[in-house]
Amino acid sequence: MEIEIYKTEVPKKIKQASILVYVSLLIGLIKSVLYETMTDQKMLSDPKSLTIGILTILIIGFFGYKIGKGKNWARITLLVLFIIGMLGVPFIIMTEFQMNPIIGIVSVVQMLIQLYVLIILFSGESKNWFKEQRIKTTPNNA
Repeated sequence: MEIEIYKTEVPKKIKQASILVYVSLLIGLIKSVLYETMTDQKMLSDPKSLTIGILTILIIGFFGYKIGKGKNWARITLLVLFIIGMLGVPFIIMTEFQMNPIIGIVSVVQMLIQLYVLIILFSGESKNWFKEQRIKTTPNNA
């Protein structure tokens, strides 16, 4: 049995979403610097927080890369992680605005970029492209 994969080129919108994942990670890094310099919470000098931050960047960066390559599982995983992360957002953002309004604003911007990424990935051209991707199995006549 021969497996043929029919794939068209990854649409520009999906590549744009991939780039925005990296932008969101950069904003997260900026937010860590702001925490370090504007609050008592040390996101970069605390080894545990730094390790979690590095792992987060690597994992989400990997999903961004795979989304840019058109991997459907990566967009679904990113959606699930976003939904889980949203459960605590109201409390986190309230706390951040109380600590420093600049950090709160940066968090809101980061969240809006992540939401926009998911809107891009699950609507319009992107949704149709992922839907059209299929694996066709044909008998091996050789």
